[in-house]
Amino acid sequence: MARWLSPRLALAALGATLVCAGCGGNGHADAALPNIVLVLADDMGYGDVGAYNSESRIPTPNMDRLAAEGVRFTDMHSPDAVCTPSRYGLLTGRYCWRTRLQRTVLFNYEPPLIEPDRLTLASLLKRKGYRTGMFGKWHLGLDFAVKEGKHVDFDRPLPWYAGPDPDPEVGASIDFSTPASGGPTDLGFDEALYTAGCSTDQEPFCFIRNGVFLGMENASYRHPAVSWRSGMTAENWVNETVDVRFTQEAADFIARTHESASETPFFVYLALSAPHSPHLVPEFAAGRSEAGVRGDMVWLVDWAVGQIMDTLERLGVAESTLLIVTSDNGPLRGSLEPGARESTATVSNGHQSAGPLRGFKGRIYEGGHRVPFIARWPQRIDAGAVTDEPRSLVDLIATFASVVGEKLPDDAGEDSFDMLAVLEGSEGGTAPRPAIVHHSGGGAFGLRDGRWKIVFGRGEQVVQSMEGAGYLFDLEADLLETTDLWDAHPLVVERLTATMEDFRSQGRSVPRR
Repeated sequence: MARWLSPRLALAALGATLVCAGCGGNGHADAALPNIVLVLADDMGYGDVGAYNSESRIPTPNMDRLAAEGVRFTDMHSPDAVCTPSRYGLLTGRYCWRTRLQRTVLFNYEPPLIEPDRLTLASLLKRKGYRTGMFGKWHLGLDFAVKEGKHVDFDRPLPWYAGPDPDPEVGASIDFSTPASGGPTDLGFDEALYTAGCSTDQEPFCFIRNGVFLGMENASYRHPAVSWRSGMTAENWVNETVDVRFTQEAADFIARTHESASETPFFVYLALSAPHSPHLVPEFAAGRSEAGVRGDMVWLVDWAVGQIMDTLERLGVAESTLLIVTSDNGPLRGSLEPGARESTATVSNGHQSAGPLRGFKGRIYEGGHRVPFIARWPQRIDAGAVTDEPRSLVDLIATFASVVGEKLPDDAGEDSFDMLAVLEGSEGGTAPRPAIVHHSGGGAFGLRDGRWKIVFGRGEQVVQSMEGAGYLFDLEADLLETTDLWDAHPLVVERLTATMEDFRSQGRSVPRR
């Protein structure tokens, strides 16, 4: 059994008190604005990082160092248990189940999911003079042009584009010579190099720079090496080195921004594809872990974090940079071999990717959405801090607003609560965060409120109503979610059900500002 650091370690008090810390208004308007770097891994589990699992079979020295120099959250949750809705929630501070996407993810050629006038992390920070860059997996839809004489029904319902062999006629109908719109540079990012969907798992297999498809002049419908899906693929596409390119581009953006305008703060969103399937790594990462090729991909995430840390230190801006590393959801089961979709093993060579948690990616249980979250900001965060405060990645936009002294409008961050005071260890007697909504890839709902977690419905089926039986767990006594207390605590069930109904009917969980 793995030995786990106590979730009850207290946060050390921050030496310098701050005016109106965490007020979400103008408490820090006069302070120098920090640089912000957000590194998002794909399917990195709670047990993958050494700082969370002392018996991890994967070396993660850079993330471990980051935790030693900053704060580590033991009860952080992704907005959803799968990719697309989690990314929507992270960037907007709004639960994705409030949109047209009620379950599963986007796949290939769907229209944009983020509304064009919606405030995002990038557009919020751009208002304050930040230079903003996005590098990595987008997976939130784009507006694609169609070749003359062709027709694509982009609004077809799931799952017409899923499976190992998407309809080749659809990809052949896309006009890759016309830039895509509705992506990062239309939603607040000044520069972006990205892929439309899962970088190594969904067509089109190509890089997109500021909307322009790269290398698609001689694209063909084919099966990229060792991938399990076919699709329209750039002539020189190499799955194994995608994250190396993203990391290099992010580091270069940081350097160029600082060297050309050192007084201009920057925001970088580095959305890696690792350790998502298909599990492929560049040669220098092969064999770096004792947890198979998926473990090597987690090592690659750590390498990328190290590259960013080295860049910040070389430029002399590490002290003034808020650097966050987290994951979009929990891990797949075990460690996959190249080309495999999902293993039936729960561990690989003794490595537990979800740690001690029940469930994996896509599931409503803790292993599906409880994720690593490490933040370092030497000017404001004490080294070695640990907090067990339950939080969600939807809280980032309210937190960033507090950091830069902005007040969010009512039509932004409807589910986002400021956690700056928690980051700084200065929350004092502030009230705990209101309930957090969990959501599975299949559309099931859960709700976390303090020690209690309720799952509406049995299993992973879609739940359209909050009525009927479900599960109730006391996570303080039962982290593994083994004992159902639904019948033993009817008043708790009634209260949590009413809370969930309010959150759904009101269109927000944050009170109007």
